[in-house]
Order: sequence, then C-alpha cells, then structure tokens
Amino acid sequence: MWIDLFANGARIRKSTGLEWTASNVKKVEKELIPQLRMGVMTGTLSLQKERIKTVRYYAESFIVSKRQTTVAKTHKRYESIIENGILPLLGDTPIKDLRISHIDKWRSDLLQRFTAKTVKEYQIVFRGIFQKALQDEEVNKNPFDALDSLKVKKPNVVPFMPHEVKLILDTAHGWFKNYLALGFMTGMRVGEIVALKWENVNLETREIYVCASRSMGVEGTTKTQSSIRYIPIIDTLAPFIESQKEFSGDKEYVFVNHFGRPFYDYKTIGSNQWVDILKKCGLTHRRMYEMRHTCATNLLMSGQYSVNEIASVLGHTTPQMLFERYTRSISAERKPFNKTIDIYSVNENKDTIMAL
Repeated sequence: MWIDLFANGARIRKSTGLEWTASNVKKVEKELIPQLRMGVMTGTLSLQKERIKTVRYYAESFIVSKRQTTVAKTHKRYESIIENGILPLLGDTPIKDLRISHIDKWRSDLLQRFTAKTVKEYQIVFRGIFQKALQDEEVNKNPFDALDSLKVKKPNVVPFMPHEVKLILDTAHGWFKNYLALGFMTGMRVGEIVALKWENVNLETREIYVCASRSMGVEGTTKTQSSIRYIPIIDTLAPFIESQKEFSGDKEYVFVNHFGRPFYDYKTIGSNQWVDILKKCGLTHRRMYEMRHTCATNLLMSGQYSVNEIASVLGHTTPQMLFERYTRSISAERKPFNKTIDIYSVNENKDTIMAL
C-alpha cells in the first residue's frame, strides 16, 4: 500500500510496507497519515523523492540484458511480449506491490486469448523481469515460483506419405518446386531455408552449410548451437539445386522474391504458395514445418542411417528428440514381436535335463 504526499509543492509517493486490507487501510488513515502530517508541519520529517521501481523499470533492465545473450529473433519476440502483454496492464505498477494473485489473474486473462504455449512464453519473460527485481532486492521472492506449471499440448506430427511428397513435387513448378525439394530432402527448418545463401551450398563436395535463420525480416543465428551443421546433398536433391541456379544463381540468397531480395519471412511462402499447392493436390492442410518431420520420419523408416546420423542432419544435440517426437509416426513400421525367441535358452536346458 502506498501513500501520496505533497510537500513543498512536490508529490512524493511513500510505501507503507503494508498489504491492501481493510484493517490496514484503517490503520493508515488513523495512525500513519496523521503522523506524517505532523512531521511535515513541524519539519521533523525529512522527505526525499524516491524513484518508484515499476514493472516498466525492470522490463527495460531485462530487455537490455538480453540484447547480447539472445538471437535477434528471440530478442524481438521478448520486446513484443513486453510491449503488448505486460506493460499495457501492469507497466506503471510498483513491482513490489504485485502479489501472486495479481500474476495469477494476469495469466488467466491471457489464457482466454492465447494458447497455453503462447502464455508460457509470456510467463518466461515476466519471470525474468521479476528475477531482475529479486537480484536488486526490490522484492523478496518471485511470484511465478508459486504458480502451477502450464500443461502445453505438443502438436501432432503429421508427416506426408512418400506418394504425397511425389505428388506435391510433380504438381509444383519453378523456384517453389526446388524450395519444396530442399525442405523434404534435407529436413531444414523453414527459417533456415529462406536464409540459405549460395556461398553455403557446395555442389562439388555435395554439402550445405546451415548457419543462419530468418524470421520477421530479421536474420540471425540458428535456433541452437547444434543447429549449425553440414547437411549432405543426396543424389535426388542435386538436380533441384542445379535448377534453382537458373532462377537465382546470380543472387546472394538461394530463394528470393520477385524483387530479387530474400523473403521477409517463411510465413509469406506458407500463406500463399504452400496453401495453394496443398489445395491443388487435394491434400489436407498441414503446417509447412511438416516437410522437416516428413524427412525425419522417412530417414528413420529407411533403416539406412543411425539415429546419431539423423540427429546430426536435423541439428539435434542428441537423438532424444527423435525418440520423443517421431516414435508414434514409425510405430506402424515395427516388425511384429517374435514371441518364439528363447533369449536365455531355457527350453534348450530343459530338453537336456529331460534327456538325462
């Protein structure tokens, strides 16, 4: 609870250190305010202007600290979350006045508009803002530690079947046909594809060097450090890359718009060419990201590569992600369990004993 004081023509805001309850309001009115008035009148109370450290104050501190430690895309996302989801409601509130109930209501309101996954992103940022205040000893605890974890439903992986991939490639044409081939045959993330430059494509060694990603007009490093990798150009992909050279071989980027510039965002392609090609093929709409899942699933089902090799191509640090994300997709390909195998040779020993 705070008190506004006016002394010598200046407005000064002081914290009472009390929570907002009916009993504390009466205490402030009957005891604290009269004491403060008397102190100001007699000159025994020295008032100094105190800078109120609001949510906005620590949000600015948070975003500055993240500028050097996050990629451009992530930093821009943090700024958007703060400007649109935190400051409009709580920006001018002293951060020490916020209680768990306030944060819980803020989160509940967000869940009415956004998915749990999006709200979780907002939480991460707001938690970081409170952490700045905690380090500054402006608050003595982080209210987000008391909130229950949000359960985020992972999107189902719905890869394309091999005959569907063939149909899509046969139906597409021009640069978009080559774009699709790269997505289906390398497992590159869509942001990595639109950021790919010719200097990182080597047809002699048959390798693609993935080191950047592009989103919302901002180009930065890949999603993780392990995402910086070399991807082999398989035999079936090489003709598509050769074909793309005819469209953009004299440009810096492999895929460019009609102005000869890199695409602002992969979503530009996703909302136009991608939607159209699925309609032409009579296929149910799926995310463009499913090209990556399709590549991963078919590499696993081929039985030609180890999980470590596949994880390396996809840019995963360990094979764990493969098992977590793609097990359901390949379960139908498992061979029927052979129930006749005697792994301990128990029956063989039994036959020997009976013979004796």
